[in-house]
Amino acid sequence: MGPGSPVPPPEEGAEAAYRLDPVEARAGLTTGEGFARSRRLARAADIRRCLAKGRRRRSAFLDLIWIDNALGHPRMGLIVPRFQATAVARNRLRRRLKEVWRREVQAVQPACDLLVRARREAYSASYDALRAEILGWRDATCPAR
Repeated sequence: MGPGSPVPPPEEGAEAAYRLDPVEARAGLTTGEGFARSRRLARAADIRRCLAKGRRRRSAFLDLIWIDNALGHPRMGLIVPRFQATAVARNRLRRRLKEVWRREVQAVQPACDLLVRARREAYSASYDALRAEILGWRDATCPAR
């Protein structure tokens, strides 16, 4: 009997000899810019407290609910309902909201918990429109201390 495959095995090294070498990052590419667990509003009790006692602002794409906290740093939580949208659309919307928070709001925000609830219209909004709504909220309601 002959070999099991009509293609002979490679004589030396890996089979994929003509591929480019993979580039491996030894550390995070955005070191220090992450969305740390301490900056997330994730516990159900904290979210309920924010929903029950927080101040609200409704805009074209987002419902923003905030309340002061005693932790000394800001936290953000996201509620992105399905609204018959695909998982890809939901995840894209989450990533956009987190990116605005991470890059532009988190560093200058006073100690308060912000809960962002996306409205149906947010799925069709551009990144710039979402950014403008979050930055407008920050400037109008929670000025830096």
